Amino acid sequence: MEIRRLKKDDFYQLRALLTTVFSNHRGHPVIFEKLFPRLFGEVNDFAPESHFGAFIDGKLVGTAAMYPIDYVVGKKHIRLMACGNVAVDENHRGQGIMSTLLKVIGDECDKCGDVCYLHGKPHRYGRVGFFANGIQYHLTFHSPAEAAFTFRPMKEEDVPFLNRLSQRKTDYFVRSDEDFIPALRSGEREAVTVLDEKGEPIGYLSLHREKAHVEEYALTAPLEARVFPALAHALKKSVTLTVSGYDPAAAERCREVASVEEETPALFRIIHKEPLQEAAKALGLAETVLFAPYLT
Repeated sequence: MEIRRLKKDDFYQLRALLTTVFSNHRGHPVIFEKLFPRLFGEVNDFAPESHFGAFIDGKLVGTAAMYPIDYVVGKKHIRLMACGNVAVDENHRGQGIMSTLLKVIGDECDKCGDVCYLHGKPHRYGRVGFFANGIQYHLTFHSPAEAAFTFRPMKEEDVPFLNRLSQRKTDYFVRSDEDFIPALRSGEREAVTVLDEKGEPIGYLSLHREKAHVEEYALTAPLEARVFPALAHALKKSVTLTVSGYDPAAAERCREVASVEEETPALFRIIHKEPLQEAAKALGLAETVLFAPYLT
């Protein structure tokens, strides 16, 4: 068995393996070029080079990914590694391929990251140093309310303002203007601009319309308690919202109009805890708590 970082020439093998394994696991088609179009829509260097692969007789039979992300918390840059896409061909399971790949990406993350995360079962990934950690808030707005806000598809001309707006949050992902809309659209979501009664942009949402779930947002003012009931009115159903653990004030602002639950977002491998503690301190939060980031 050969383990190596993938290359551009491995793109189609990688996409096919992920599509097959995840579709079989979930019991319905999981089309990666549709789910993550900026990574798997067209042949590129970034997607395969972010994966390590296991090859047997030249065939890709297993893979695991690590995506580097520049994440800012309280003006402190955190070297975040998003791990995932762990997949092994069903005909080659039970051979230690997954454990080997996870050890490889864990060792790589240790060289260049402060914290890495993935989604999965603790008993499986705890063996390679990933444990449940962090805080996020899950808000549900059950009572739609009409308000003078409009929600429309994001336009390219909105992006410079909205990207700068995102950088005013307690924590944010550093993105180029070119990558802003594609990033908000991953996971079958929509990039939505929020307009006030005058038709002026005052924020954005990353919205999964079918699930009525907002994964990321930013507003020019603390208007969550008005904007999200208005969104529920527009969608004609309850809306759920993910709020970062680094922004407890946003959750508190909504308690009168939404149910608020505190959750542990994912599994994290903490490599250097000092940057996370410094970031929490800068925001006036408890340094003893690792308010680990959350990404889908």
